[in-house]
Amino acid sequence: MSGRMVALMVVSTSIALYLLNTTENFKKAQEMMLTSQLSFLGAVAAFVMLLVASFQQVKAPLKFIYSCFLKPLGSGGNVATAQGRLEAFYKDQAEVYDETRNGLLRGRSTMLALVAAQLKEQLKDSGSDRAPIWVDLGGGTGWNIEQMNKHFPISKFERVYLIDLCPSLCRIARERFQKIGWSNVVVLCEDAMSSNFPGLGDAKGKIDVVTMSYSLSMMDNYYAVVDHVQSLLEPNRGFLGVADFYTSTNVVKPNNLGVEGYHCNWFTRNFWQIWFSFDHVHLHASRREYLEYRFDALKALNARNHFVIPYLVQIPYYVWLGRRKASEVQLQQQLQQLQQHSKSIRSSSIVSFTLDGEDNGESALHPLQLCDRPRAMSTDSNSSSDELAAPDSPLSIGSSRTLVGALSPTTVLQKHAHAQQDLRFGTKLSQWRLSYDPTLPCHTQFRSYIYAFTWEDPRIDLEVLKLDKHDVMFVITSAGDNALEYALQGQPKRIHCVDMNPCQNHLLELKLAAIQKLPYNDFWQLFGEGRHQDFDRLLIDQLSPTLSSAALQFWQTNKTSFNQSFYESGYSGLALWVFKWLVRAKGLTKAIEEITTTDQIEVQKHMWENVIKPATLPEWLVRWFLSHPAFLWNALGVPINQMKLILDEGDAVNYIYDTLDPMVSRSLFKDDQYFYNLVVNRKYTQGSCPSYLTESGFTRLKEQQSTEAMLLHTKSILQVLRSMQDGELTKAVLMDHMDWFGPADAEEEIREVARAVRPGGMVLWRSAGRKPWYNALFEKYGFVVEPVGVRVPGSGISIDRVNMYASCYKAIKK
Repeated sequence: MSGRMVALMVVSTSIALYLLNTTENFKKAQEMMLTSQLSFLGAVAAFVMLLVASFQQVKAPLKFIYSCFLKPLGSGGNVATAQGRLEAFYKDQAEVYDETRNGLLRGRSTMLALVAAQLKEQLKDSGSDRAPIWVDLGGGTGWNIEQMNKHFPISKFERVYLIDLCPSLCRIARERFQKIGWSNVVVLCEDAMSSNFPGLGDAKGKIDVVTMSYSLSMMDNYYAVVDHVQSLLEPNRGFLGVADFYTSTNVVKPNNLGVEGYHCNWFTRNFWQIWFSFDHVHLHASRREYLEYRFDALKALNARNHFVIPYLVQIPYYVWLGRRKASEVQLQQQLQQLQQHSKSIRSSSIVSFTLDGEDNGESALHPLQLCDRPRAMSTDSNSSSDELAAPDSPLSIGSSRTLVGALSPTTVLQKHAHAQQDLRFGTKLSQWRLSYDPTLPCHTQFRSYIYAFTWEDPRIDLEVLKLDKHDVMFVITSAGDNALEYALQGQPKRIHCVDMNPCQNHLLELKLAAIQKLPYNDFWQLFGEGRHQDFDRLLIDQLSPTLSSAALQFWQTNKTSFNQSFYESGYSGLALWVFKWLVRAKGLTKAIEEITTTDQIEVQKHMWENVIKPATLPEWLVRWFLSHPAFLWNALGVPINQMKLILDEGDAVNYIYDTLDPMVSRSLFKDDQYFYNLVVNRKYTQGSCPSYLTESGFTRLKEQQSTEAMLLHTKSILQVLRSMQDGELTKAVLMDHMDWFGPADAEEEIREVARAVRPGGMVLWRSAGRKPWYNALFEKYGFVVEPVGVRVPGSGISIDRVNMYASCYKAIKK
């Protein structure tokens, strides 16, 4: 074969290979182009689907924005009438109403839960299985009724009436209930003033519950509606629930109930009135004032809705429960009924019954005259007249909770005698809590409780006091731990718990309500472990009917206290928090675990002296902390006068060492010294806790009903002492607070103590001084003073399981 032929063959082969490759590349290019086109089409399809999905997500808010802000006023209907305005406003947004109101209309779920809890409590107290009747006034789409089913089954109502003036919203409600299948729910597209309900006829005096969720502020004839609602409610058990926007005046709230968080600043007060008025929503302060004037308030919560922009936008709203006021006629009828019962039992007056049913030997008085006795009235010049102006408070004459017909005559008389004797201290806010004026500076200075736990050893108190069922005690509330120990171990007839800090009484009231309403496991989680992830639900669903409105407001505001560690809350929590971080910084976590779990005193002593004390309490650090009055007061509860007592007798650093060093040799943290076990662990353990926190102690308190002896005074000690009758008290525990006073104040208080304590009665106190100067004042006013325990510096011997005080004394009235 010639060279040309070979060359031609090579060229031909190359061309063929090139064409082949080109064809393959072309096919690949076609495939790539097709793939690209498919990808593009897929992307377009995805984009379109995203737009559709996005539109569905923004459809509701767009409708809301258009209807509320962009839609021309007066378009879409006859706006000359109230129904025309409502229909014009809601017609275009009826389908998305529920979706767009969760962020704006806050407090609705809370109101419904409170109503359900109150309703359950009333049915339980009455022992009746009668199905209640509920009217949701201005109920709109029926969202409230569907949500109520989570708290109180709709099937347990005899009838539920939804009344609303807007046809479009009523249509949504009917469709909702038809889908669910509730046959006892009736939707009425009528004016709020209607009284003719299908199946009831004239409904006046027949309704158990009326609720108004963001509807009361939209009603033109507001005052007439409020009066009408009052006429609808059943006189003895009917009540009202409201959730709505509000504004306040620039003056102090005339009714002390619900004053916490009530006041609105100038901008909030004026801006929101003007803003909402464009939509015919009226927030003038007089509206809420009239509501509270016409009804007796049960619960009142004030809050701010941080809508859209947290903490910048703050819309005031409130949740409120109230009931019909007891008329003078009703009061007189009940008094006559009680007097008739009393004639069949004994000839003496109602008030001659004491707490244990025995004659107290005092002359009988007309119930209302108890408020006029010279020593029976508080001398507090700042006390509000409102404190004696609410006869329908729980457990007082005229209260629907007294349940005259459900109890035996003897029990009724005893309970009313209880209530009448307590009238001299003011009306009751709850079963245990007495009324007070929360606007006074002596109360407003406290933002929280100082003590989340009580720092005095009740074992010593009980050994010295020797309590019995006839004792009438006067104690300082603090965290309420020792008061509960007294109730558990001694079961005294009455325990007057006194604290000027409202938050300390909020804490004890929460414990009392929890003992009464909760199972032990929940109670232990709250106050043993110091954390409960479901506290918010417990507070509203189970505890709210028993708590005063003030306590409920406080714990609703501070519900996060139980999220992590309750005992790190309050002012005393600062000291525990500092110690926790000091332990972590020094790497002492394992040492702390060992000292609180060891079964041997020697190991406990070794860990303290050689590991923990050198690392956490060097002298320079102790001196630094003790040199700051703010830390002494806020973290330790030690005022300047008390610190002066310590310095007058020695050195503050040695005082601390004399306090702590003996404790590691006294008994084990693991099963006895729950005070210091709490400090290092920020919680109790089942083996190391106060008796009332044990399951057996909790059960005894619940079964013995020992907590009924508690009466919580939110006033100064001197004010409460002055309200006591001569010789009324048998035992008084003053803790260490006498250390806080100067000579004049101390003498004034001791003089009142001497008057109020009967001969043979006892007063117990502790002091940072080994021999406090005011001991002589007790002797001056007729007491025999004896030491219970006095520390000897450097001895290494403690006087109790806390040993925080240099001395403990008792005084017997001659």
